[in-house]
Amino acid sequence: MSITPSMPVVQGSKKASLQLEGDALLLSRPHEEARIPLAAVERIRTEGRTVTVELTAPAGTTRYVHRITGVSQAAATMFAETVNAALPGTPGRDTTADGTALVETRELPLSRRSRKLRRVMWLSAGAFGLLVLSCALVAAAGEPVAVIALVPGGLVLIAALALGANALANWYREWRLIRHGITTFAAEVPDRPGMYLYTDPAGLIRHVFTWAGGIAVKVSYDPVDPGNVVLPRAALFRRGELALGLFCTVLALAGLAGTVAWAVIGFLHPESIADAF
Repeated sequence: MSITPSMPVVQGSKKASLQLEGDALLLSRPHEEARIPLAAVERIRTEGRTVTVELTAPAGTTRYVHRITGVSQAAATMFAETVNAALPGTPGRDTTADGTALVETRELPLSRRSRKLRRVMWLSAGAFGLLVLSCALVAAAGEPVAVIALVPGGLVLIAALALGANALANWYREWRLIRHGITTFAAEVPDRPGMYLYTDPAGLIRHVFTWAGGIAVKVSYDPVDPGNVVLPRAALFRRGELALGLFCTVLALAGLAGTVAWAVIGFLHPESIADAF
């Protein structure tokens, strides 16, 4: 059995995707991946922008389904028609068997980007909590006008903290991969501007996107995780990002610390806030 390699990857909402990989369908979601052998598939249905993969099941039992919403209707229709046409010739396919027994699922770890964004979000959430605490202390001191003045400045400091933390994380990742990773050249794919390929130590071909131009670009990747790759920038840009990250982070932390200290002092000595306004 063969299925045309030009079949589209069905992209859905919430970063879900469905594609054909050999003799199985690969259903990917941000934190989970399911490998569904074609032998376990009864049929694929499309309803508007929804794709449903129905699994085989014994007569009289409820069929288990995998569903993706928010897909391209044209891509879903093409995908379903091609796979459904090939299903009758799938070796070992039994439409009366329980297809769920053949499905393999595994949890996916968070991506590097997701982990970084989660840390930045938690840091920002902590800073926001300090701002709320400061506002509560100032309000308890009987100075609501001071709270109104405190909120805009606090939000600016939180935004600066998020910006600085993100810049420092990006700088550190690039610095670590350049210093401790493997640096090589990636070759541009013909007729695919911006896509470059490099080979990791295991012989696996990986890709990276950039608009730097040229027939090859320098890349640095993690030998333990070859998919973790950066395109080294000029030292001036790296130092500029480090300076920006340090400036925003130190400014935000100092400002937030000063805000909390001022709020505590104002709560203990309300007259100090009244004198400031």
